[in-house]
Amino acid sequence: MLVSLAGYFIATIASFYSNMGQYDRLSHLEETWYPMATLGSDMLHSFKAQIDKHEDAFLTGEEELSDEINALNFILLDKFAKIEEILRSKPRIPVKIADIEKLKQDYIAHLKLAKDIETWADDAIELTPKLQKEIQQHGRQQRDLLERFTSLDKNFSSCFIQEIQRNKVKTLHTTFFLGFLFLLVLLFATAIIDKVADRLLIKPLATIKDNVRRFAVSQDIIEPQGTSDTDEVGLLASAFWEMTKDLKATTVSKKYVDNIIRNMSGALVVLNPEGIIQKINQQATALFDYEEKDLLGQPATLLFVEAKENPIKNLSRLGNWPFKNLEVNCRTKDGRIFPAHFSGSVMDNEAGNVVGLVCVLNDITELKNSELKLKQMALHDPLTGLANRHLFFDRLDLATHEAERSGGKFALLFLDLDKFKPVNDTLGHDIGDLVLKNVATRLQNLVRAGDTVARMGGDEFTIILNGLHSDEDAEKIADKIIQRIAIPFTFGNISCSLGVSIGITLFPDHGTLAEQLINRADQSMYLAKAQGRNTYCVYQNQDPS
Repeated sequence: MLVSLAGYFIATIASFYSNMGQYDRLSHLEETWYPMATLGSDMLHSFKAQIDKHEDAFLTGEEELSDEINALNFILLDKFAKIEEILRSKPRIPVKIADIEKLKQDYIAHLKLAKDIETWADDAIELTPKLQKEIQQHGRQQRDLLERFTSLDKNFSSCFIQEIQRNKVKTLHTTFFLGFLFLLVLLFATAIIDKVADRLLIKPLATIKDNVRRFAVSQDIIEPQGTSDTDEVGLLASAFWEMTKDLKATTVSKKYVDNIIRNMSGALVVLNPEGIIQKINQQATALFDYEEKDLLGQPATLLFVEAKENPIKNLSRLGNWPFKNLEVNCRTKDGRIFPAHFSGSVMDNEAGNVVGLVCVLNDITELKNSELKLKQMALHDPLTGLANRHLFFDRLDLATHEAERSGGKFALLFLDLDKFKPVNDTLGHDIGDLVLKNVATRLQNLVRAGDTVARMGGDEFTIILNGLHSDEDAEKIADKIIQRIAIPFTFGNISCSLGVSIGITLFPDHGTLAEQLINRADQSMYLAKAQGRNTYCVYQNQDPS
């Protein structure tokens, strides 16, 4: 016994040191890798926000936007400093400080060019070739930095995930080692206890076993005699005797069991091995809208829609049971179909034969509706109901693949509302939101069911026109959009007018990659604004020099 206790003590010490090692690894994750991953994500989002501020500042020239850009600049530079501090203190991190420094320098150069462009744009009367070239250079720098910030974010996140995976592997190995060590100690202790138990317990307990068998048959046993305070087995026999008397007084009645079944939260259906309904509770009758007499003796398939995953369809394969929270489709008496979670297990007798099947069903209609609403929220703009950026990029990839497969073409329209900001500032955000909703409705009414209208954010929209017969089709739609948006928006006594600038790219004439089409449509939209706004501009292939 002392040897067993010593082995158990060693296993406990090993477990303690293992837990301390795991604590150190988790602390390293918390102090180093999690801040790195968070900083990468924060920098990417801050830079995206700064891009939006730059574009608004370029279009409107508002000084308060410049202040917001400077504030974001200080935030980004502070995050650069934090990353460099972490990299210097943690040299084992697979990220080079030189790369961070280079990204920081390129970012500062990008800011300087952006400020120069804003100054030239304020002084320029019209869009000169030099200014246009600087804008294009700024756009290329902006996209390059966005890609590098995105890559940095992905790199930090990937390193964070890899560190977690390494910790999981170490923990798994440690767990296997400790499990083997405890098992070894357990086997050794079991061997010793078995010898002691055979001599001191097994034989005396044979008498108690006989009484247990008698109790199982007739609930009547022989009262033990001559038990002393030092006879532990005798004391156990006396305790068993007292327990049998208590069991006779507290045996659970059928009514008690029925009350439990009646108050279950789920619908209970008990079947025989052939799948015939033997018993149900009130929740089952309420769920399926049947009377109890209408279901008893009927096949359980009456409650389920014919489907491959129906667990009752083939009861010969009971080896697949038990089931837990299997999603099935059920049918009520009036034919209404609803989703449910199905859990079921078999009931065996002492010989191991199946004597019944216990099934519990819970209606998950509300759960499915909630999942559908979450999916809708994830893929659609909450204000206008249009596709959001995520769904737009999915649709654009799908349109690209379909056009490549069929040899067809499609158009991408990039829209930016003219004079929306003054409306939003003077009439209030509530009117601004109503204007955006009405714009979304007008755009949807101008396109076909197979086309996609998306809100990219703010007052920017995109449209994917699939299956074009000619390039002029996109221009005709652009003309209709300009005319439709020009119609005044009226809300009670309030009326306002807007315009729209549209950039157009065509697949495959202006690019075969989604990023190319988006960037060139964006450039064309800015050219349309430079040409006086409330017009469209089709992308023209230009010499980069």
